[in-house]
Order: sequence, then C-alpha cells, then structure tokens
Amino acid sequence: MGHQSTFSEDLQAARKLAAAANEAMSKHGIAPTPANYCVWYAYVGRSIAGLTRDIDERLALQKGFGWQVNQELFERYFGNDAETLTIRRSGAELHDTMGRMLKRLDVAGQDVSAFGETLVEANGSLASVASVEAGVQAVVKRLSGATSDMVRKNRDLEQELRLSTAQITTLQERLDQARREAFTDALTGIGNRRCFDLALTETCERAILGEVELCLLLLDIDHFKRFNDTYGHRIGDQVLKIVGAKLRQMSRDIDTPARYGGEEFALLLVDAPLDAALKRADQLREAMASNYLRNVASGDVYGQITVSVGVSRFRATDTVESFVSRADAALYQAKSDGRNRVVAEAA
Repeated sequence: MGHQSTFSEDLQAARKLAAAANEAMSKHGIAPTPANYCVWYAYVGRSIAGLTRDIDERLALQKGFGWQVNQELFERYFGNDAETLTIRRSGAELHDTMGRMLKRLDVAGQDVSAFGETLVEANGSLASVASVEAGVQAVVKRLSGATSDMVRKNRDLEQELRLSTAQITTLQERLDQARREAFTDALTGIGNRRCFDLALTETCERAILGEVELCLLLLDIDHFKRFNDTYGHRIGDQVLKIVGAKLRQMSRDIDTPARYGGEEFALLLVDAPLDAALKRADQLREAMASNYLRNVASGDVYGQITVSVGVSRFRATDTVESFVSRADAALYQAKSDGRNRVVAEAA
C-alpha cells in the first residue's frame, strides 16, 4: 500500500514537471524533440546543477536557444558519454555479480561432486552386503545417476557463465576504448574540446564549492599560419603534434591538457594558485621555444616553435564563461605584446 502511494505521488510530480518543461520549450520556441525534452525536463526539475546554471545564464543574458545550443546542452549532459558511463557501470556490476556467482558455483560444484562420490561409495558398499534388499540398491543407483547428471549440468552452466563473463569483459574494454577515443584529439593524442568542456564544468563546480583552487592556461602557437602556408599542412600537423606531446609530458595526472581548437591549446590546472600557474606557463613556453622543426632527410630547419600563453584564476564570483574569457583576454594581450610570452589576467 505504501509503495502504491509513493508511485502516485511520483507520477503526479512527473506530470507537473512535464507540463512545466512543455511550457518552457513553447515559451522559448524550442522544438519538442526527445533530446530537447530531456534537457528542459531536467532544467525545470533543477536536477543537474551545471545544466541549470548554463540555461539560467543564457536566460539572464536574453540569449536564444537555437537548435545548436540545445544539441550542445544535450550532448554535454545526456549524450554518448553519459550513456557509455552508465553501460560501463552496469557492465562492471554485472561482471562482479557473475564473478560472485561463479565462486558460489565452484563451492556448490565441489559439494555436489563430494555428495556424488559419497553415493557411489555407498552404492558399492551396499552392493557387497547380501542382506540389503534390491529395492534399496535401486534407489541408491538412481540417486547416484541423478547426482552425476547434476554435476554435469552444473559444469555446463559454469562453463557458460565463464564464457559470458569473458564476453562482458571484452565489451567493457571496447566501451572504455570508445570512450577514450571520443574524448581524444586524433592528431595530437591529448584531450579534445569535448573533453576540455566537461572537465572545465566539473572542476568549476568543485571550485565554486571551495574544494579546489583552479587556474586555466590558454596557449596559441605563434605564426602557425606561416608554417602551413610556407611548408604545407603536413608540417603544420607536425607542429601541432609536437606542442600536444610537450603539453602532455609537462602535465600532472590531475591536470587536463587539451586541444582547444585549431592551433589553440588549453591546460586546466587543479590545486594550483596563480603564481604556480604562471610558473608552469613560463616553463611550458620555454620548453616549446627549445623546439626547432627540422627535416631529418634534408637537414632543413623550418623554424622555432613558440607559444603565447594567457593565464586566469577561478574566482568565487566566476562563471565558466568569465573564467575562460579572462584567460582568452590575457592570451590576446600576450600576442599583442610580441608573442612568445606569458600574460596573467587583468587584476
């Protein structure tokens, strides 16, 4: 009775949220597609902090919600990553459950085998006693046969479960690989823009709660267009690979290095105050400047690889956008001041 009452209350609440979601989408001219409905149902229910903040900010700035905006919101909070994570967790739970079942079957199989052996021995003993009636021997023989059949079926089931467990393990590995590929820039091997955006949202939420100190480095390869125009895209790609490799090499496990877009890169530093972030930025700049792109076959030197870097620190009053905007403004200042330099955010 109690379960029925709870269900009715949940159903009533769900109906109210559904009506509110429909009203909000209608108000902002949003098509009632399944993806859009998913976003706005979660928004009116205030169930996802990041999503609520993103939509509230757009509403405050009186920005519209075109198809692309809604698609980005859906992919960020409900897209393939969330689905993959759910499948991966479910697969892990199922894998653990089957592992426990196999252990129990091992024990059960041993018990059944021991029981069968005991019956066989008993049957042999009874057969040697002339005074035992034939009916008793027949019963024991039937029990012995049934036990042998049980042992065989138990072993078949155990083999089938082991095969299923192996298949689930393979599926998990494939899902993990797909997830890594979905968040990795194919050319440079570091995180892509999607990886950066998700890490940025998560770490900013932690910074708002005061759990971490957060800084952002935005890097731009100086005169990258010149490499492409003078030597071709193949050389330009090599430059991008070198910068990506150096960024990965000089990052900690808790940092997020990513290709931000084109020739721009980003490094999200967790638990790093501004002075430490500026020091890291200058170390990166110097490490990049030590690279001269050469043609191994001909010995030709294509040029020095340098970067300009803008650095910002997350403040208590920040949004994701303002945090990134200050780093971007600092990067622009570094390029305006002559490139191959680090500039901190304006005070």
